[in-house]
Amino acid sequence: MITALKHVRHLNRSNILKLILTKGPISRVKIAETTGLIESTVSRIIGELIRENLVYESSRDESLIGRKPINLRFNEKYGIYGVLDVTRIRTDIAVCDLGGQFLDFKEVDTPAGNTGSFFADCVKKLARMIAYYNNKPFLGVSVIVPCSVDSYEGIIYQDEVLGWENVPVKRIVEEHIQSKVFVENNARAGALAEIYFAEEAYGLSDFVFVSFRYGIGTGIVISRRVYYGAHCMVGEFGANVIKIDGKWEDFSIEDSWENNASDVGTVRHYCELTGIPLERDIDRQLERIMNLAREGDHQAVQVLKETARELGVGIANINWGLGPERIIVGGKIVQVWEMIFPELIAQVERLTPYQVIPVRDLIIPSSLDRYTFDGARALILKELLFSDFKIVRPQLSIHES
Repeated sequence: MITALKHVRHLNRSNILKLILTKGPISRVKIAETTGLIESTVSRIIGELIRENLVYESSRDESLIGRKPINLRFNEKYGIYGVLDVTRIRTDIAVCDLGGQFLDFKEVDTPAGNTGSFFADCVKKLARMIAYYNNKPFLGVSVIVPCSVDSYEGIIYQDEVLGWENVPVKRIVEEHIQSKVFVENNARAGALAEIYFAEEAYGLSDFVFVSFRYGIGTGIVISRRVYYGAHCMVGEFGANVIKIDGKWEDFSIEDSWENNASDVGTVRHYCELTGIPLERDIDRQLERIMNLAREGDHQAVQVLKETARELGVGIANINWGLGPERIIVGGKIVQVWEMIFPELIAQVERLTPYQVIPVRDLIIPSSLDRYTFDGARALILKELLFSDFKIVRPQLSIHES
């Protein structure tokens, strides 16, 4: 009985804190109306949260007549967390506050092979960065990776491009920073970020987030929870084989959706068409292609439309196989959404025998500019909101050996 009551109290506290985080500034009255809890219970929990410095009173609600209730806000300066955002080209290392604002930031190249020393070096850099903020509660480290990962154990399964296999990322981080450590792939991190922060996902129960970066990944959400499958290998649609104008046979990386429709695929197609060399900095080269397309450059427009067609093939398969309420597309490519949308929709419509809802309503762009960092933040907040969270001072090991 005592355990059940403790669980209910913890759940009520978590729900109120999440409501303040996602809908604040918000009044106690509105919290009671939204949660269905009585006002005395809400006031008691709010009092606890204020004493813990997680929540603060900010302003009065000007929308009501009569005595104005005091609004509450989540304290984004409450604590800090660390981020390793790994891509196949570079890795961003950051210390952030709970609002997702960078307090410190570094960028390093991501090497192929030799993963143990690479992650150890990154964590040592992060530990030194965290040490400057030792007066703040430290909430943990989020590691976002571009490949298949066992999110429960914190182990990278494999990345064929980088030559990584069975990398115990969580254990490596914990050897240098003794705190909570979360390891997630970029697509599932993006899906979690959509649940927590994105207006376009508000009210959706089941959706798929498609991450277009140097590769392609998907985060599947069912009943507003990220779906992991039996072994965290669900959603690897990027490896699907596609052939638009011709038959496809056995699997090959060259014919995969990821190889053709990702940022790397887009840039490579442009380089093949124009004869210019492929650069290591794919982000910068893609930005130039998109800018040229905005200016009306025929070859840049042609390549982006071809990317849209290839995107459409994979998205049609996701729609036909999973039947989500929405498919949310994230990545740099959404910066030219108006340009690619007609071609993308036309391709999906061609490959969709029956439309329950119009395809043009089904596929929408993400509003999140940096969904991997938003996902890293969401992992920390999820633990803070829904676990019996104990704040710790990190035990840092920043020696070079």
